Amino acid sequence: MRTDIYEILKVVSQSPYKKVLATIVDVDGSSYRKEGATMLFQENGTQVGLLSGGCLEVDLQKRISQYGYQPPSQLITYDLSAEDDLSWGQGSGCNGVVKVLIESVTQVLSNDLANILTIVNDGQDVRFVRAISQTGQVMDYLFWLDNQRYFGQWKRNIPDVEFIQEDKLIEFEACESHLFIKKIEARSRIIIYGAGPDAVPLAFLAKQLGYHIVVVDWRTGYCNEDYFPHADERIIAFPQELEQKLCLRETDAFILMTHSYEKDKQLIDLLLLKRLKYVGILGSRTRAEKLLSGRAIPAFFHFPIGLPIGSEGPNEIAVSIIAEIISVKQRV
Repeated sequence: MRTDIYEILKVVSQSPYKKVLATIVDVDGSSYRKEGATMLFQENGTQVGLLSGGCLEVDLQKRISQYGYQPPSQLITYDLSAEDDLSWGQGSGCNGVVKVLIESVTQVLSNDLANILTIVNDGQDVRFVRAISQTGQVMDYLFWLDNQRYFGQWKRNIPDVEFIQEDKLIEFEACESHLFIKKIEARSRIIIYGAGPDAVPLAFLAKQLGYHIVVVDWRTGYCNEDYFPHADERIIAFPQELEQKLCLRETDAFILMTHSYEKDKQLIDLLLLKRLKYVGILGSRTRAEKLLSGRAIPAFFHFPIGLPIGSEGPNEIAVSIIAEIISVKQRV
């Protein structure tokens, strides 16, 4: 899943162990994960992310451990299409040739990745650009921000990153090397307004999937760490105070779970003036239409909230809400 990268960035910025990144940079045929999928191996044996159903990870860890978790950067090719007993794709349902780039996380790269975590958490996309030699060595890397700022360890001409296809290993500088560009998207926030019991499983599930969770409520007795230990932010605010305490972004998903008609109405009056990725209104269609008072409904407003999967109870409703948010994101 794409959200693996946020946990990887977090671990890189906090963990004291030696670390190695493994990234799929080329796939010919079918595979469990596609180009751009990234995984982190740590000296203490822990792993973050997944590249396959398990067949590649075992071999990668063995190779990396042989170098004391400080391997030289290199490309490793796995043929998942072979049918002999030793084939990497045996029983995995894959039928392609996969190239995996492994690279040690130096202190300099670790510092840069920690900076990237702050940037994507603040709502900016970043492109991770690597120049890779024909033998698989990472010669240079840079991080490119949408406003054309960049930083990193780059000694050659700066490529026109905005016009180069992402997640593809492409020829660069007269075939002497290759470029691989991975886009790290701004981390999506899910803002839950209403800290009732039914919001607890939603916050927990969304956090497990890598979202930045903001819980907002006007009641300190509900909006606190005891009820929402997995939330990244807990904000005490009445609807009319929301804009003073939280800057809404176009990438946000906003969920109304106040169970209060008046508070939902105040929030909808505000949200109709915004452009967000998703607004979900808990309750029936009749209630939502009454709240909207006949006004034009933006396409990003959704009600009744969640995909119609016949969900019952807070846990199943949480699944339907997250599924709808994912489906909206995938349609963009």
